Amino acid sequence: MPKITKIEVQKKNKERFNLFLDDEFEMGIDIDTFVYFNLKKDQIVEAKDMEAIQSYEQYRQAINTAIQYLSYRKRTDHEVVQHLTKKEFSESVISKVLDYCHAQKLIDHNDYANSLKNTMILTTDKGPGIYKQKLREAGIEQVIIDEYAELYEKEQSMEDILKVANKILKQKKGPLVKRKEKLTQSLMQKGYSFEKIKEVMEDLDFSQPDEELDNLLQQELEKVYNKYSRKYSGRKLINKTIEGLMRKGYKYDKIKAKLEESGIVDGTEEIE
Repeated sequence: MPKITKIEVQKKNKERFNLFLDDEFEMGIDIDTFVYFNLKKDQIVEAKDMEAIQSYEQYRQAINTAIQYLSYRKRTDHEVVQHLTKKEFSESVISKVLDYCHAQKLIDHNDYANSLKNTMILTTDKGPGIYKQKLREAGIEQVIIDEYAELYEKEQSMEDILKVANKILKQKKGPLVKRKEKLTQSLMQKGYSFEKIKEVMEDLDFSQPDEELDNLLQQELEKVYNKYSRKYSGRKLINKTIEGLMRKGYKYDKIKAKLEESGIVDGTEEIE
């Protein structure tokens, strides 16, 4: 039967050992594997013993891989499973590693959700919707997502949301209806609920200088008129121009006045 003839410390890692059977290198083992099996020189190891040693060593390697992965930041079961699967550990080994990580409190989904909540509120301009999306992608249970998303919404101050909304609003030019529409879209994309957006809208100042809005209408008029002039002429061209500007949120009377100011008057009486 095979006999352990030498156990030596590895040169590059003092917590790993080289195991020799009958003077031939058999495998590298973790210090925990070494201690767990109480291995020593001249010990006889049967085939079933080696199978147990190899299986435990795989488990120890998987634990060490998981611990290193977890050392960078908090992780979820789903993320650890994905990482270990890529490293080609078996499902049974991964399952044992997860049990170990939970027992040692290396993985805690409540702590993960709470930490992400605090980080996002402090460092991003995103709303609860994006937060929930990130938790779902990380594999967090729905009951935890619901609980911490509610806390997220309570703890995120209205003042911070208003700052986000005002920053976006400054970049949106044009008629009031379109500015509100674009702002709503932007805030929804950032993860804010329609109810919260409606509440924010009530505290915003949407006023624009008349001169600025008049200049914007002039610019849009020229763009739309030139676009349709390639395809239409006469009254049809004017009607298409009016329709295009109304879709952009400009009011009919303002458009008509601007057309007259620009010397384009024929056909503005009604839109076909």
